[in-house]
Amino acid sequence: MRKYSYGSIILILLLMGVIAGIFDRISDENVSIIGPIIFWIGNYIVCRGLLYTREGTFSDYLRGIKTITGKVFLANILIGLISVVIILLSTLTSGTGLVLSDMDNGKIIPIISILYILVTTLISLIFAYLNFVMADERYRDLSFSQNIKLIFKSGIRLFSQTLITLLKVYMIPIILSIMLILLAIAVKTMPLVIIIVSILAVAAIIGFVVITPIYMARLSDLYLDNIEEIYGDIRKDQEIL
Repeated sequence: MRKYSYGSIILILLLMGVIAGIFDRISDENVSIIGPIIFWIGNYIVCRGLLYTREGTFSDYLRGIKTITGKVFLANILIGLISVVIILLSTLTSGTGLVLSDMDNGKIIPIISILYILVTTLISLIFAYLNFVMADERYRDLSFSQNIKLIFKSGIRLFSQTLITLLKVYMIPIILSIMLILLAIAVKTMPLVIIIVSILAVAAIIGFVVITPIYMARLSDLYLDNIEEIYGDIRKDQEIL
């Protein structure tokens, strides 16, 4: 694994999280899109840093914001919309979002279907290399459609490796989340169980945040090791056509 600055990445992610949280507090429904845009910017900055200033300081990473173009925003918006549409369709067809109400015990249990979880995971894996492609200077001059094709092709080609990486890196938070869901379904009004659920929830959230820089660094390794070959295959296909 190539060396990188964990501290710089976690600071970028935390900063974007704080800014998004502030906007979420002060904004109304008409500007609710600001939060996701801030997270897209943070993701781009980290991806850019992992390509060009891996061991750089926080400010070195942050300077990557200057390279954001309209095409970067357009790509994130387009893929964001595609993801939302797919997730909404899976939500409607799978029954996710319905609730079961146990009036005797005062419980309301949200239903999160396996299909919904699989679809959201699938989307995150297929579009995992979105901002690596958009931040890569080698592909800046490609047309917008070629950028999207390269993003999609990278996600498909590296799908199995990305999935294995995700499961390995997030193994502990995933296990904690499964335990949390099982306990939440079975929880009554027992104070001890409620305390355990709360502890697991906090631990899982912290785990996901703390491990994310490691996950992104490993994705950058997969990207750097494979992108030239993937792009070469795309060019060969275009020449044949």
